[in-house]
Amino acid sequence: MSRGRSFQLIQTLRKSPAVFRRRFHQDRTQTLSHGDPLFKVHYLGTEKIYSLDVEQAEEAIGRLLEKLPDMATLDKLGKEHALVVRPRYVEVKEIRTGRQLTKTYLKDIAYCTADTSKPNLFLYICKQRGQQLQCRVFWCSRPDRAKDMTACLARSFQKALNDLQEEETTHAIGEENQKDGKPTAVTRERKRSTQADLRKK
Repeated sequence: MSRGRSFQLIQTLRKSPAVFRRRFHQDRTQTLSHGDPLFKVHYLGTEKIYSLDVEQAEEAIGRLLEKLPDMATLDKLGKEHALVVRPRYVEVKEIRTGRQLTKTYLKDIAYCTADTSKPNLFLYICKQRGQQLQCRVFWCSRPDRAKDMTACLARSFQKALNDLQEEETTHAIGEENQKDGKPTAVTRERKRSTQADLRKK
């Protein structure tokens, strides 16, 4: 094949719809993640449950899978979704449109896991204020992806817990200092600001 034809073939391939779709998906996922962990999944839906028993979760998964025509179609589901793990919450978005489908604060999630009998499934159970327990279920392209999501959320839970404990400790120290008449960090900052304003005058 001549050099001119090779160049023309490469240019044609670069302009093909498949390449454009791939680039579009890469750009979309980068835009949606903002640097936070993002996992491509198929969001199967949410089912209400009444307790944290394993049987309740299994029944919820069964009800969601019954709505699908065939188990074989799970790998060929039309809409792709992104599960994004933010510092304080987890959100699910449509990759194509960027539309947010769910938003769940980490403090509202009771637990998350990769399903043992169906390793491609990932789920988490949550309870938001004034609502019933909910089981959200996701289909992953590979079993290891479901495990990665579980590990990622576990790290996020631990970090959120550490941040909360640090905030509570800082708040307690501030209250104790106020009782003892000691200046807190906020008080010192206000004093410095006032002094600076006086010097300007």
